[in-house]
Amino acid sequence: MEQIYNSQKVTIITVVYNAVNTIEGTIESVLNQTYKNLEYIIVDGGSTDGTLQIIEKYRNRIDRFISEPDKGIGDGFNKGISMASGEWIGMINADDWYAENAVESIMQHISKDDFVCCGNIRLIGGNGTERDKKSKVGWLNFGMYVMHPSCFVRRGVYRNVGNYDIGLRIAMDFDMFLRIKRFGYNIKYIDKVIAYMRTDGVSNDTAKMHREELKVMRRHLHGINYMLSYLFNYLNRLRWRFFYKDPFRKPMSLQA
Repeated sequence: MEQIYNSQKVTIITVVYNAVNTIEGTIESVLNQTYKNLEYIIVDGGSTDGTLQIIEKYRNRIDRFISEPDKGIGDGFNKGISMASGEWIGMINADDWYAENAVESIMQHISKDDFVCCGNIRLIGGNGTERDKKSKVGWLNFGMYVMHPSCFVRRGVYRNVGNYDIGLRIAMDFDMFLRIKRFGYNIKYIDKVIAYMRTDGVSNDTAKMHREELKVMRRHLHGINYMLSYLFNYLNRLRWRFFYKDPFRKPMSLQA
């Protein structure tokens, strides 16, 4: 394992569009990693808000950078993967950032027989609330319970299972990881916070997320597995609609 840890290049991909307020923190979290055998790729969707000016400040430390219109986040992921030269690939988007030792934590725990590895994320609310969210690999049939910003995947896995589905706007990562599972790749879990995710109300677009997850379930699951996943999805939609109290949402101002 020591030889693998020391030798393998890791590619980090950031997909961004109009994130002037958060992109710098994302970039710095990658450049400040304790693991140094890194390649950094930024895929910008044609930002117009000052994001490009911030990226330019770090241009000499970014290995590959493109800025052009795209067809959404999944398209950006695919472009980044096509440019990657690392053995392992991690994705960290412009509203998220890595723990300082994120890549090192992952690489220290993998062996030559591992193909996918994930950890935990820490959700940061606009009201100051923080909560750790663990990847639950055994729950994957029921939704995206593998935390995508904490995941690192061998480049060859993406080659085998295909691109992210650009027709999905939210659940493209759920679709990808169900495909990875269907192809027989085990997903290794380590109990460490790998990334931080900023959220000002995690219930935003939840209805659309659940609809897309159900579409993905229909695509990949069959028989009793689909029936159980459908029931879980239905109950989860009821919970979010009628019972869920969002701990991350900022309190509403009473001032006009």
